[in-house]
Amino acid sequence: MGAGRKTETFNAAAPTQNQTSGWYGTSLAARYLREDELGGVIFGCKHNTINECLSKQLFGLPSGHFSYVKNVKPGMPLFLFNYSDRKMHGIFEAACAGQLNIDQFAWSDGGRIKTQFPAQVLISTKTQCFPVPESHFRSVISDNYYRPRHFYFELDHAQTRALVALFKPASVHDVPNKWDPSRSLQSPTAKACLNPGSAKSVSCTKDLNPFGVSSESHGIVPYKLVDPEGDYASASRTSTSHLDDESSNWDDLDDVVTKEGTEHVNADHQNINPPHEEQHDTVAVRQKLQELFISRQQEAQSSKETVDSGSHKPIPQEPQFGVTLPADPSGSTSKFDSPIEDLKSLGQCQGNAQLLNIIKELSKRTEAMEKKLVESDKEILSLRESVKDTERRIQELEYHFEKLQSNYNSLTPLLGGPQDNVEGPSIFLIGGYRDGTCLSSLDSFCPTTDRSVPLCPMSSARAYAAAAALNDHTYVFGGENGSLWYHTVECYIRGENKWIMFPRLKHAKGSLAGATLNDKIFAIGGGDGQAVFSEVEMFDPVLGRWIDSVSMRQNRFAPATAVLNSALYVTGGYDGDISAERYDPREGFWTPLPSMSARRGSHSVAVVGKALYAVGGDDGNKLSTIEIFDPCANSWRMGSPFSVARGYGCAVTLDDNLFYIGGVNDAGETVDTVEVYNERQGWSMSGCQLVGGRAFACAI
Repeated sequence: MGAGRKTETFNAAAPTQNQTSGWYGTSLAARYLREDELGGVIFGCKHNTINECLSKQLFGLPSGHFSYVKNVKPGMPLFLFNYSDRKMHGIFEAACAGQLNIDQFAWSDGGRIKTQFPAQVLISTKTQCFPVPESHFRSVISDNYYRPRHFYFELDHAQTRALVALFKPASVHDVPNKWDPSRSLQSPTAKACLNPGSAKSVSCTKDLNPFGVSSESHGIVPYKLVDPEGDYASASRTSTSHLDDESSNWDDLDDVVTKEGTEHVNADHQNINPPHEEQHDTVAVRQKLQELFISRQQEAQSSKETVDSGSHKPIPQEPQFGVTLPADPSGSTSKFDSPIEDLKSLGQCQGNAQLLNIIKELSKRTEAMEKKLVESDKEILSLRESVKDTERRIQELEYHFEKLQSNYNSLTPLLGGPQDNVEGPSIFLIGGYRDGTCLSSLDSFCPTTDRSVPLCPMSSARAYAAAAALNDHTYVFGGENGSLWYHTVECYIRGENKWIMFPRLKHAKGSLAGATLNDKIFAIGGGDGQAVFSEVEMFDPVLGRWIDSVSMRQNRFAPATAVLNSALYVTGGYDGDISAERYDPREGFWTPLPSMSARRGSHSVAVVGKALYAVGGDDGNKLSTIEIFDPCANSWRMGSPFSVARGYGCAVTLDDNLFYIGGVNDAGETVDTVEVYNERQGWSMSGCQLVGGRAFACAI
């Protein structure tokens, strides 16, 4: 609606639900229309994301689609395709130019990690129309289909005009909900409330979400359109007074509400929302009592007329009683057709005293129910505040913990303690996200003993960064912390267990790749939320600063890199042709290589033996495949897949074994497992348990 740091770049959130289900099944295939050729754009959604799209007035696609989303201009026609029911919604128009990360935590289950859909645009509804099924619009954009169920989202001007012509405007009734004044649009489905003496009925509307999903707690209800081919198009009128009739539509409601002498819907109770079943049960009981009272009056009148006619006496005028029943939970009152002066006169009628007691008891119960509901609402609000307060306290404790850990690590050398008590070769895990929190931590992880030792943390939390090692120093550069892109560079000195600041990059950027070649450090590609780069910056320790190196042939966001045979290899990434290229300093230029069979971004690359391994990543869905590049044959071949498909992880070679650590799976969940690859034995699941769920990190 992606993280190069060996992984994917824009999903610190991957909406924990698979809230957005990857890229809705689309690949990074694109038509690459020029800016003047682009007439409109289709965005994707599902049942569990459409409400957030409409309530936030925000559409989004994976970062790979930014190549054409950036060409969206204000006023351009936009459409929303729902993969769940294969229907196109419209007509919308862009309210701003296409950008990266307008909302960095959209479609991410409350913002636990960054969005998977950073290519975004703010929208407004130009015309509210009925959704168009795929069977109708398929012929209009037939040239865009590259698979039976997949099509390009870019539209030229002719396709845009033809697609707009398919939509039929739909009227939207703005009828307030008497239980929740914050909702302005209601469904035509309602229950009839009987009014004695009238053939019409009052409709008590109840909420209906036309997209079949609930709002994601934004407090905003999207526009309500009835699908002419859907289940809601068959709602019919009713003129009967049956208590369980649910087919009354908007026209009946307008007629009944405006007709003199009938009931009206009262919206006084704005702070309570009684369950529909209890409300309808109360209305039904009250109506039965009314009918019983009227029938008893008619029986008494009939009996009196019989006696008077037998005695040939003038028929005296029957006293007129008038009674108003206690208010029902909706705040409306019901009056009998026969006027009654007061409750004392009502008691003179046979059996009416018992009826009056029942009505009074019903009124007391209704009031008690209303009080309980008000108390329940207050308790819910109190619990929500408690949850927010608890979350704030947890964040404060995490901050204090990291601060204490930093102080402890800084004191360790003074106390003569060991800087790294992990036995055997270890892997440095740097920064990243855990449970939605951006980390500044540095952990030394030893796979052979399954031990993880926290070392001195960085001066700032960062993810989506790149890392490289040179002369027993570890350099971390670029990245971001959820709101700020970095151009700072920090260097970890292992022997002293401390970080020092180094000269900055020339540009702030993240989702870049890093490597060391010929005692120089390379920062490759990446982006800054507005642009995607092909530039390469090189740090020369002799000069003590970053200088420009030869730029790549393609812009690459969230690529992966490794050094093999004294040459620099870069693979994948988003924007432009997703392929691979090689830089050999002896040649002085970038050479294109054969493309991989799968489009990959936010993946990892590592060297095993004499070959290059591209591991995991994302092509619209998380990948469990690996591809192996043989430099002698200058070709790629498929390797055996690993067990948990993921992107955003870290691949590191240690003692001829390839370790793939952490990442995010297709469900948007952070993976806490470590898988190991050996050329002789293939993939196996490591028993390591102490790494913990981690994604968007760097590993050395």
